[in-house]
Amino acid sequence: MNFGFGFIVLRHVNSEITNKYWNQCVKLIRIYYPNNKIIIIDDNSDYKYIKSDFDYRNISIIKSEYPKRGELLPYIYYLRNKWFENAVILHDSTFINSYIPFEDIRQPVIPLWHFVYDKENMRNLMRITSQIPNNYNLINKLKMNVNVLGMSMPITGCFGVQSYIKHDCLQKIHKLFNIERLIPCITCRTDRCSLERVMAAMFHTVNPNLYRTKSLFGNIMTHYKSFEYKYNEYEKDFRNKIKRNNKIIKVWTGR
Repeated sequence: MNFGFGFIVLRHVNSEITNKYWNQCVKLIRIYYPNNKIIIIDDNSDYKYIKSDFDYRNISIIKSEYPKRGELLPYIYYLRNKWFENAVILHDSTFINSYIPFEDIRQPVIPLWHFVYDKENMRNLMRITSQIPNNYNLINKLKMNVNVLGMSMPITGCFGVQSYIKHDCLQKIHKLFNIERLIPCITCRTDRCSLERVMAAMFHTVNPNLYRTKSLFGNIMTHYKSFEYKYNEYEKDFRNKIKRNNKIIKVWTGR
């Protein structure tokens, strides 16, 4: 049974160990969601390292024509291709540990994890938002000039721009902000960090409920060994059937 949602996995492979990431991600999705479609968006991988562990079913791989755009790519390609009504957008280094009832989510968009918004690199945030229409609302949010029912309500960031999002919500975001205008703006890691904040401001615009319910799995800083949990340690835990996070887990790497 499909439930009307699928998975979009952002992939970047540059070594034998990073080739393990997407394989593990897909294998675990297939365990808990055997019939849901999976889309792999490949961002500038070195194909000499890419090897599939299995002949995966119901999976499509798209080699992006926009290298190094990273976390923006799943939204661009999902906007152009309505593969399913709703999408779970993941990094290849994010692994599902148990069944998560995504079909029960009623929010139009919600991050998987959030972080406390910090106005990091405001100059870059303003550079990026200056390229898109209707940016006044976003600039107010990013400058923390937000007032909801008489109270100051700062946004929260969307960690890794990973989310659950409905296709019609993404269309609404695009109609407001023309996210394809972001393609030439996002070219490096610094820009992708800014994107976590810019996209979060867009999400808060179309879904004010995010001021209360910030994400599905909480603050990323509460994740086990946040930003330090490496794949080798995860692999050892997985073999020993140790689940450091009940439902979903992230590993970190320098790519």
